[in-house]
Amino acid sequence: MIAINVNDNDIFDKMIGNEEEVIIKRKNKTDDLILLTAKKYNEILEELKRFQYWQEIDKRIEDLKAGKGIIMPAPLGVDDE
Repeated sequence: MIAINVNDNDIFDKMIGNEEEVIIKRKNKTDDLILLTAKKYNEILEELKRFQYWQEIDKRIEDLKAGKGIIMPAPLGVDDE
């Protein structure tokens, strides 16, 4: 990751105040850049982690339904109620 320090720039102030991303257009759309606030970036990373976690849970459920894997008994002291 590259960090750039910006002292006082109107575009960045507006971006932070509105919590909106800034799209920097390039000649080739696939080379466009997007600037995000650190808060928005961290929110996206957390959401991605949650999504990956639930994908893994779904995969394991499908494996169990397909007869792959072992269903472990509940630890002692854990009720089914």
